[in-house]
Amino acid sequence: MNRDGTSATLSTLLDSLHTSAAKVVFPEQDTVLPHRVLPLQAERLARKLLEKGVRRGDVVGLLMPTTPEFLPAFFSVTCAGAAVSILPLPPVVLDPAAAARHLAPMVDTARMRHLVVHGTGRAIGEHLAEAHPELCLVDASATLADATGTGTTAVQPGSGGAPPRPQDLALVQFTSGSTSRPRGVMHTHRGLLAGVSAINERIRGTSADVLVQWIPLFHDMGLVSLLCSLHAHADAHLFSPMAFIRKPAELVEHIARHRGTVTTSPNFAYDKIATLSDGMSPALTASDGLSQWRVAFNGGEMVQARTVDAFLAAFGPLGVSAGTMYPSYGLAEAVLAVCLPQPGATPRRVHVDRDTLIPGQQVSFVAPPDSGLALVGAGTPITGIEVRITAPDGITGLGQGHLGEICIRGIPVTPGYLHQPEATGTVLKDGWLHTGDLGFLHHGELFVAGRLKDMIVVQGRNYFPDDVEELVRDLSDIYRQRVVAIADPDTEHIVVVAESTARPGTPQHEQLLRTIEGTVTTELGLSAVRVYLVAPRTLPKTTSGKWQRSRVRELLAPPAQAEDSPER
Repeated sequence: MNRDGTSATLSTLLDSLHTSAAKVVFPEQDTVLPHRVLPLQAERLARKLLEKGVRRGDVVGLLMPTTPEFLPAFFSVTCAGAAVSILPLPPVVLDPAAAARHLAPMVDTARMRHLVVHGTGRAIGEHLAEAHPELCLVDASATLADATGTGTTAVQPGSGGAPPRPQDLALVQFTSGSTSRPRGVMHTHRGLLAGVSAINERIRGTSADVLVQWIPLFHDMGLVSLLCSLHAHADAHLFSPMAFIRKPAELVEHIARHRGTVTTSPNFAYDKIATLSDGMSPALTASDGLSQWRVAFNGGEMVQARTVDAFLAAFGPLGVSAGTMYPSYGLAEAVLAVCLPQPGATPRRVHVDRDTLIPGQQVSFVAPPDSGLALVGAGTPITGIEVRITAPDGITGLGQGHLGEICIRGIPVTPGYLHQPEATGTVLKDGWLHTGDLGFLHHGELFVAGRLKDMIVVQGRNYFPDDVEELVRDLSDIYRQRVVAIADPDTEHIVVVAESTARPGTPQHEQLLRTIEGTVTTELGLSAVRVYLVAPRTLPKTTSGKWQRSRVRELLAPPAQAEDSPER
């Protein structure tokens, strides 16, 4: 490591684990992976990659679930001198061929020649290899003797490829979306580790921390949070996404039993566990079993004030402090985090007059309970990141309290998208990355209003999808709070699409349509609303759990609007 405690490359981070007493725990496999055995495991698999023809500058794919084989495979690519790209793996693989077709554009964009597979990723990898004859599959489990480093084959130190340099490409993080050619966010070793170090610096991460997470490791939040724990020589407990989906209460009880201090989740997950607090075990409820929980990272989607309140109401009696909820702002193009609060600080919020949500203009604040958009602060820029709020011309910087596009620059910010100079040019301008998010600074803290492209302009007023969705998501007969709001720019209407089990033509169906329309009209003061009801599990999400609004628009294209359309 460098004198300041930061790692220059993933290889130096890996080397530092020789002296770590920490471990990574995989509760579902009942397996413990000590940090100190990771270098040996990685070197063993790196030698196999070199034998298969991996070269410096290659991008090697990883396709595997959250298992003990993941970390040795991840670091083996670095030891071989290549960059790694973790491909998204569905939580349940029902059709490996369909999953392979979804991943094919990523393989093509990265020009992958090697793919490390394990578990449920193996069958998908085989279908990818059939469609890409040049793609070589490397089975991680066949190379690694076991998950604890007790294999008998000796591997000499430094037996991997040429050590990576700080300026070399380390990671290609594919952004989730519906485009035929996904964007591969590039991060150098220097940029990636600068981002990791800055996060640990802000949250004051130490070897005493215990990370508990279920976010998949192909997601930037899952991967970078794990790297932060390795960087701090701290324990980590990793669950699969399905573990959270099936039994979320058990994860909270695991946090209590194992003294978890740091968690990472998008907003919807904290919503979910807050509703389950009454069903926690009596042993947990009878003590301050969660008092050590100090950082609950909330990111990846808009942080809702309602969620902050519900979280504290549910877990405050169990020892969780008001400053545990940790709203953040970040994106894959910045490694993970752009702005973070100070640890332990109670999340700040403001209420904004909707009529002043105009890009380039000063926002006005209202005092609750007056009608206004409640926004939760995301903290201040972390070390190495600069934030600027930009006017609609994309050039002029705006002062405090002015709404504009959030632009960032700094060492952790990506140099661009892999093999896509045109896409890079659309977001990187004069050294600043244009995020496409709207926000403003208030007393130095960033408040995010929403996505610029998702802003809904109706009858001269600006709305954001999250604002509309929050109004109706808890209505009865909406299936699992699954509702999406989009704009119809041609007719200046807000279009609300909700999943429901109510059958078309039934009184229940008609009543839900009227209730949704009436709620939006009453609360937002507009009548330009159209409502659609669709069957459960119809609305599409990205691999990171975000709504794919462009695909929702496709669902409402003319062929879908037949005579039995649920539109009102």
